[in-house]
Amino acid sequence: MALCTSIHPSRLQRASEVGISNGMTDRTGIIAAMESELRDLSSTLEHERTETIAGREIHYGRLEGQPVALILCGCGKVNAALSAALLAGHSKISRILLTGISGALAEGLNVGDIVIGDSFVQHDMDARPLFPQHQIPFEGFSVIEADPDLRYLLADAGRAMLATKRPLGLENAALFEGLVVSGDQFLSSNEARDRVLGSLPRASCVDMESAAVAQVCRAADLPLGVMRVISDSADGRAHIDFAKFVEYSASKACAETVRYALRALKD
Repeated sequence: MALCTSIHPSRLQRASEVGISNGMTDRTGIIAAMESELRDLSSTLEHERTETIAGREIHYGRLEGQPVALILCGCGKVNAALSAALLAGHSKISRILLTGISGALAEGLNVGDIVIGDSFVQHDMDARPLFPQHQIPFEGFSVIEADPDLRYLLADAGRAMLATKRPLGLENAALFEGLVVSGDQFLSSNEARDRVLGSLPRASCVDMESAAVAQVCRAADLPLGVMRVISDSADGRAHIDFAKFVEYSASKACAETVRYALRALKD
């Protein structure tokens, strides 16, 4: 289980330059996994309109001077894919930023740490013996890579957040890059955790959304950047008040990192 901490220095300026040169100057889609994070971002949104499609509200406006479309994801891969598909097909976005919480899988990850996804796999995708474990049937792949420029952008934005606006609960937080695995189950025992690591030993953390959003972005040819805040150890042990951590720590860390990333796109 390897964690990558080597982030390219001074990437904020570079990422914004690459975004502009690639034509990435339009609306950014932001998928929030937590309602508290959506509230935090909405508090400074220069609101233009809200549309309701397929039971999802999409909030349009400007954040940090950048045009955005905000959507609350909900839990699970279907909800995540629905949210991403709505942004991709209806909102005419140019990129997606996904944030939320995750359970730690790799040794050395602690509650409050930040993981920037460098790749994504559905840990519960298993169509054996017809297809290899984790491979998406008839698609021919299992691993989906993050967009490198958005990955660097979020990494630098996360570091800037930790340096200047680190929320309570993240006093000792560090930032890592790694494989994010997703599935429609909350890992709450050592047995479940070990089962995932048995087939995906490089996994850094686990959630219920990232790999599904990644598949939609791959199909739609949209750049994707993912940031997750570690909220638990994916083994059923709770060392914190989970609800308070999400409300006052993780959601604020996600929202502030998104703001830093949007500022960098503007520069």
